[in-house]
Amino acid sequence: MAVGGIDTHVSDNDDDMEDVLEQQQQQQQGQKYRHDLRIPVVQHLPGVGQNLQDHPSIWNLAWTVVPGNSPNLFTYANPLAFTQYAKSKTGPLSAPFAMVGNAWMVGEEDPEWPELQFLMTSFTSGTDKGMLLHKIIGFTEEFYNRYFNDIKGREGFQIGPMLTRPQSRGSITLKSSNPRDKPLIDPNFLSHPDDVRLFVKGIKFARSIGGTSALKRLGAKFNSKPLPGCEHLALDSDEYLACFTRYSASTTYHPSGTCKMGPQSDPYSVVDNRLRVRGVSGLRVIDASMMPLVTTGNTNAPCIMIGERGADFIKEDHGVPVLFI
Repeated sequence: MAVGGIDTHVSDNDDDMEDVLEQQQQQQQGQKYRHDLRIPVVQHLPGVGQNLQDHPSIWNLAWTVVPGNSPNLFTYANPLAFTQYAKSKTGPLSAPFAMVGNAWMVGEEDPEWPELQFLMTSFTSGTDKGMLLHKIIGFTEEFYNRYFNDIKGREGFQIGPMLTRPQSRGSITLKSSNPRDKPLIDPNFLSHPDDVRLFVKGIKFARSIGGTSALKRLGAKFNSKPLPGCEHLALDSDEYLACFTRYSASTTYHPSGTCKMGPQSDPYSVVDNRLRVRGVSGLRVIDASMMPLVTTGNTNAPCIMIGERGADFIKEDHGVPVLFI
């Protein structure tokens, strides 16, 4: 992370003066940051580590089903499943682990863009009896045991609403000058009220899907246990669902945006339209952090595209022909 001085200009225009004041504040913050961490400054880019975005999601809307209708604890660890896949490439190991469906809900204001994605899995956070899944999601042991105790080890499914275009923004900053220290990550989830509102909408829709006749034929039963921390609110009220959201929202592991691409006029842009870091020769950022806005859906394919395009830029700069297929 580079912080330090910044160029400013003076104008009689009020808007320009506001820009100058903002830049001066950034300069002061950058100097303080540099002084505190004792890091030599190469280039002051205040946008580095800012604009952190993710796809917050909820992973504890769980339904149990009649045994035999969903994978259980040993489905994927069964030696017979390994043998079956090795011989015929069939069986449980022949399909992507547990993710059985996706759906998108278009936005109210812009029907061209989905505002929610729904991830359906053929297991619940209680299926593995607390061995791993709750740690990946970020539930504490106490929270997990209180909420999932009644469905531990049972077969079932989850429908997780995920925000595709979240409004909240977080940050990543350095903890110290030691590169081995983990950075300070503040996702700042749900800081924008629209994100909470959309999650409430998403929970209601997920519940309606879980209550369809098709899933009821599998014996689907919702884990309606009051969420720890929200027991004082009327179950299924908007206030309860908002509380449910604040206690449950977690990462989908799609962090993006902390070295965003943008024009020179944007003081928080870090890379230009060829992914070159401003003011630093020979350095590019070619990953999800260059996204000004996180993609409206999963980030894997977009990251592959960014990598391909970045490779083309490097080849072009060195006179290597680029083939477009």
